[in-house]
This record gives sequence, C-alpha cells and structure tokens, in this order.
Amino acid sequence: MKRNKIMLLTPVFLMALGVTGCNSFDNYGGYVRFEGDPTELTATISFWHTMGQANQETLNRMIEQFNQIYPNITVTHDAQGGYDDIRDKINMAIPAGTTPTMAYCYPDHVAEYMSAGAIERMDGYVHDPIIGLSKEEWDTAGGEDDFVTGFWEEGKQYGSEFGDEGGLYSLPFSKSTEVMFYNKTFFDENKLKVPTTWDEMEAIMPVIKELGYTALGYDSDANMLITMFEQEGIPYTSSETGNHFLFNNDKAKALVTKLKGWYDKGYLITQGSSSNNTYTSNMFTLQAEPNIVMTIGSTGGTGYNYTNKFQVGVAPIPGGSKNNHVISQGPSVCFFSRATPEEKYAAWLFYKFITNTDNSAIYSVLTGYSPVRQSSFDCEIFTDYTDDLTKVGKDALVQTTLAFTEQLSDRFFTSPAFKGSSTARTAMDGICATVFLGQKTIDEAFRDAMTECLFGEN
Repeated sequence: MKRNKIMLLTPVFLMALGVTGCNSFDNYGGYVRFEGDPTELTATISFWHTMGQANQETLNRMIEQFNQIYPNITVTHDAQGGYDDIRDKINMAIPAGTTPTMAYCYPDHVAEYMSAGAIERMDGYVHDPIIGLSKEEWDTAGGEDDFVTGFWEEGKQYGSEFGDEGGLYSLPFSKSTEVMFYNKTFFDENKLKVPTTWDEMEAIMPVIKELGYTALGYDSDANMLITMFEQEGIPYTSSETGNHFLFNNDKAKALVTKLKGWYDKGYLITQGSSSNNTYTSNMFTLQAEPNIVMTIGSTGGTGYNYTNKFQVGVAPIPGGSKNNHVISQGPSVCFFSRATPEEKYAAWLFYKFITNTDNSAIYSVLTGYSPVRQSSFDCEIFTDYTDDLTKVGKDALVQTTLAFTEQLSDRFFTSPAFKGSSTARTAMDGICATVFLGQKTIDEAFRDAMTECLFGEN
C-alpha cells in the first residue's frame, strides 16, 4: 500500500533559504507574512468549534503532536454548542472585538462575517513562498490541488458580493455529504433494485407501500429541496446583489406539489413533517411505524443509521434529470482579521498540521467525516481502515460509507453564499413542513418564504 509522508519544514531548511530572525513580519501583497523560524514563533490561538467529547479527544491528541514541532504555540479550543450557536456567538463577538483566532463555519456564516469586515482572506497563507501549500518541501501531496475540489472551492464563493471574486475565505476541515442508507435485507428478500434516480424512486414507491412499508425518509427537509432544485436545474438562490432569492417560481412549486403527493400517499416522510420533529434515521433503525426502508442523511451521522435488526446498505442519493450532484456539508474553518499577525500565522500552521494527509485520514476514520485531501484516501492509515475485513456492526457501516465517499468527490455542490442565504435555507424547511402537514397551500408557503427572506435580508 502507498504510504504518504508529510515532510516538515525544519530550522536547517529555513536557514538554507536565508530566513532568519523571529517574530518579524513584513507586508506581502496585503498579507502580513512572518519572516523567521516558524518553530520559534510564540503565540496563543483560540479555536471555536462544535465538536463533541470524542472528537475533542482526537483534536487534543493532534494538538500534543503539533506542540512537539511548535512548542511555543498554545492552542485553546472550546465547543460553542450547535452551528447556529457558534454563528450567533461570533456575530455578537465581532462588534465586541472578542472573536476567536479561528472557528468552525458554514458558507452562510462566512457571508455574514464578511459583511462586517471580520474575515481574513487566506490566499496569502496558501501561496506563501516558505510555508504555503504550493511548497514541495511542505506538502509532497500536491498543494492546494490535493484538497477535494468541491470542498476547496466552497471557500472561494463569497467574494462576488464584496468585490473580491475568487478570494479564499474559508478552508475545509470536517466535511461530509449525503448518502442513502437502505434496508438491504428488505430489498434482497423482495428482489427489489435500489433506485439510482428520482424517476426510479417514484416507480418503486407504490411497490414498497403495497408491502406495508414507507419508501423514503429524508433527515433534512432543506437539503432535500435544495438538492433536488440543483439536480433539476430549478433556480434557488444567486450571489447576484439585489436578486438573491429565485426559488419562488413555477418549477419549484411543481416539485413541491409532487413531493406533497408522495407524502400524502405515505411514500415519503421528512424530519420536519414527522411527529416530534424526529430524525428519519431514528425511524429507519427502529423499524416501527412508519417502517422506512430508505433514509437519506449525512455521512457524518452514519452511526445513527446502524441497527442490528437488518443489514444496512449504502448507496448514492438518487440523481435528477440534469445531474446527480450531492450537497457538500460539514463545517469549514475561517480566520478572523482582528487577530494579530503572529496569531493568524500560528493558526495557519495549526490548520496545515491538522489537515495534512495523515491527520485528515486519522480524523476521518475516528469521526466518520470525509478526508479533505485526495491523498488521504490513498494513505496507509485510511486504506488499512477501509480494507479491514474484521470490522463488524456500526464500525463496518462507517467503514463502508467512508470508502464510498471517495466515489462522490466529483459530484459535490454548494449553494451561493451571501448575507441572508441562511434565511433561504431555513425557509426551505418551512415550505416542506407546512405544505406536507396541510398548514399552508403551495402558494402561501412560497409567498411566506419569500417574505421571510426579503425581510431577513433588510
């Protein structure tokens, strides 16, 4: 098996480049670059995230290893609750001047932070002549081209609204996508084929209903609509200033009308339309009413789709008439501009370390999230895990899903990010739930969603 080694920039190599001194900075194309031996840099950085205890333990081990190379860089980190919590806390910290050095983020969060002028552009770090990603001495895996394209490009989608097209403002870390988990035992016993398109899904739904089961559950109402909009070429949102919200159109209404029909016939259920807002992965594993045999959810939550009541299979989500794209999920990392040059430089060194080929693979196999580097899929850490035939139960399902995600890496998409894009996403949840449950008509739901988005934007 191929073993990818991560080469570290040593003080000897730095001296060969003529780099001397410590904690000296100069201006480098708008980016303040450190001019010294990075291993002697003294700084304290703070990292806000949403990790649970198990993932924090993994992070702590990486910090210990990082400090063996950079003993004078102190890394503190704190869990801030959920993704909405961390967004709200950062929005409060920006005017107070108390933002962390780096933090978990989603695209719509970054757009909000950018509107307040609080985010650091990362291109200078990436292309730094000494420690940038393009330097062979630092990254034998291929620099920024080694990152999964869809994950990396997500960080460049913010600038058009702010006059900086193509600027890099977030970096991938704990990424995931959606797959379809299915009751393989049920499909095998009934000699049914797992659908690969939404047309095939629509054709098999009544067959499954006749057998006394509900065909499909979807953990995220918003993801369902946004993904199907993308796959069918239906306008959703745009980064174009003054014309952000495009979803109030006839094609979108026709799609929701079809989904409402599936719900009314007992073919489909979503978290938003379920009793007590229950995740459909829970319904899937319990095999109680409504007896779901397929459920679509995040690869980061693979373990929640495991049960010992039947064999669980993994498949791509169905494709549409225009493409078979799947949504890119999971938090990235952004840096905040109020930090000192030393702090930002130290945070960059830390980010590089925790996402190198081996560490990206380690974080993946321990958490279930996808590696962010292509080379991680080939490294011994990852292949030893995915090729291990002794895995059973939940570990085997996580193993299968991780091996499967590499096949999806060229199918990822993200929606445009702008100030107010998070409101559009919330509105998609509301459309599904209120229409499915009969609380609003199609026209009412779309009208109210549009009003919510426009009001939230102003």
